[in-house]
Amino acid sequence: MKIEVINPHGLCSGVNAAIAKALKLRNVYCLHHLVHNEIVIDELKALGFRFVDDIEAVPDGETVVFSAHGVSPQIRKRAEEKKLKIVDTTCPFVERVHRDVRTFQEQGLKVIVLGDREHDEVKGILGELKDHRDPEKGEKVGVVSQTTMNADLVAEKIAALKKRYEVVAEGTVCRATKERQDAVRSFDGDALLVLGSRSSANTKRLAEIANCDTFLASDMNEVMRLAEKLSHYDRVGVTSGASTPERFFESAVRYLSNIPRHVAIIMDGNGRWAESRGLKRGEGHKAGAKTLMEVVRWCGDRGIRYVSVYAFSTENWKRPEDEVSGLMKLFGSMLSKEAATFVKNKVRLRVIGRRGDLSFPLRKAIAALEKKTEKFERELILCVSYGGRAEIVDAVNRAIEKGEKVTEETFREYLYAPDVPDPDLVIRTSGEVRTSNFLLWESAYAEYHFTATNWPDFSERDLDAALEDYAGRHRRKGDVK
Repeated sequence: MKIEVINPHGLCSGVNAAIAKALKLRNVYCLHHLVHNEIVIDELKALGFRFVDDIEAVPDGETVVFSAHGVSPQIRKRAEEKKLKIVDTTCPFVERVHRDVRTFQEQGLKVIVLGDREHDEVKGILGELKDHRDPEKGEKVGVVSQTTMNADLVAEKIAALKKRYEVVAEGTVCRATKERQDAVRSFDGDALLVLGSRSSANTKRLAEIANCDTFLASDMNEVMRLAEKLSHYDRVGVTSGASTPERFFESAVRYLSNIPRHVAIIMDGNGRWAESRGLKRGEGHKAGAKTLMEVVRWCGDRGIRYVSVYAFSTENWKRPEDEVSGLMKLFGSMLSKEAATFVKNKVRLRVIGRRGDLSFPLRKAIAALEKKTEKFERELILCVSYGGRAEIVDAVNRAIEKGEKVTEETFREYLYAPDVPDPDLVIRTSGEVRTSNFLLWESAYAEYHFTATNWPDFSERDLDAALEDYAGRHRRKGDVK
């Protein structure tokens, strides 16, 4: 998947100015949303903004912000009557449309307004109209449009109006909106990701006019959930609506350009999780097994092909006999219980480690499920009776048995899973900060992410935090790029 940034994109000058002005304010009222973007609105709420849909909800004498979409003359008059302190962030282009409507009417023209009647901008423009009667056929009219409409659709509607009326003046979408739409129309890739709010008209227009499969995401969680679908396309364009913050755009592009192909996890903290709740350690392992299946699903949703987990180490055989026995029974039970899930979700199971240490029935169950899922592309690699040093020693011995001299490149052939790419990211839970003999050879250049969360409590949010951490790193691997 190749990510291509489509320019221009993102904040237009009017929206950017509105946000900049608003960020200097604290604890004020705002009539309607300043702009149609939840990221911006949440940031303003943190500054004490109180968003209202009715001017009467603003107490007399308080400060009120008029949004970038503008307001009607009636609302301005009422705000003055209530002695409100007005901070006007109306987009200059929207203000121009209001002026055009007033000018047309001064010239004796009836005005036709193109747009969504329920949109805040259109409501404000309609408030300028003094005559709401439909024009007669052949009558001279002025035409204005909502600034965020589809430019081609506006042109079509005006052409149709000219067949019925004498259109002597016409207004169209703003330049910034048209430029963003033209850039999307000219994109000839396989898929388009539009970043922005579903309540944003300009964002929705970009999604509507694309000439390829189109996806829309309003925050990073949605971007991550779309990653798997996007990974099936060769060229993916990314753009954003005129009210979408650039920091969100940059985060999304950085993430999609750096999705780890292989994530390895040291699932630590099952016992501590159980003990903190007054439960037996075995209950922690059962809870951890449920978490594992959830994490495999979440990783698949994010386009991660390989997931390796440290399920049972060579050192774990030293644990109390009843705990080891319980773990082996849990392992066998999980293979049986989740077999249908692996097939349904098309996940290939692999188990690596010293299999000879496992019981014959367990080895047989492993082999059966591995055979059943061997053709699937997504993989879960369970490291059981596994140790990084043991794997290296076993690899060396296999090379000796063959009488071959190895290099760094050929040594891989003797590892437990030579065809699986090295981990890009290793996650360790429970607050421990060490590698613990896990994938020592393979993780030589992996990025590490440590979290204090015990494995049974590891959530989708924890996974996303690790992936965002990874996406922000620059993996040099010894060079100076």
